[in-house]
Amino acid sequence: MSRHSLLSRLTPRLKWRGLRGLRHNERGVSAVEFAMVAPLLIILYLGSIELSLLMDANRRVTQTSASLGDLTARLTTVTDTDMQEMFAAAKIMMQPYDAEAAGMRITSIVDKGDGNPKVAWSDAHILPPYSPGSTVDLPDGIMPSPGSIIMAEVTYDYESSFGYLIATSKTINDKFYLRPRRVSEIARVTSGGGNALGPTS
Repeated sequence: MSRHSLLSRLTPRLKWRGLRGLRHNERGVSAVEFAMVAPLLIILYLGSIELSLLMDANRRVTQTSASLGDLTARLTTVTDTDMQEMFAAAKIMMQPYDAEAAGMRITSIVDKGDGNPKVAWSDAHILPPYSPGSTVDLPDGIMPSPGSIIMAEVTYDYESSFGYLIATSKTINDKFYLRPRRVSEIARVTSGGGNALGPTS
């Protein structure tokens, strides 16, 4: 048998064996599987970090609004200095987030006994203060009549550091209502026109 005829017979067999061998060849399967799964794992990992940062920012906003309300409710009168000190405390409570970029508002709402609560005074930073004498929507049963409450609000625009799950900024806000601890109504004493809540410089 000639060499040419022998090779012509072996070539189809070699090709067939090569195809069958390729089907059963498992070398590199792990690398292919990892390449398919890796992007999903990376997205899940970065997403978990992003959600934890968002939850931390939300917790800071909640703690700050609760503390602003509690600090105000402990006073008998609120001066401009008191407002500046509360803003300084808020800067600490909001760390590592920028408190100067957060909207804050502290409002005293008074019901004279007629079931018609109105704003007595309001100080704010970034957020607009309520006008004295205006009405504010309140949850049912939270306002004593007669009596007063302190309403503390904080809002913060959270901007994601990664942008995978939260592509745009997300506004976080919280609101707390507290009754005065020592008096029925907390007076606001101003020396420069009021609305001293905010940075001093």
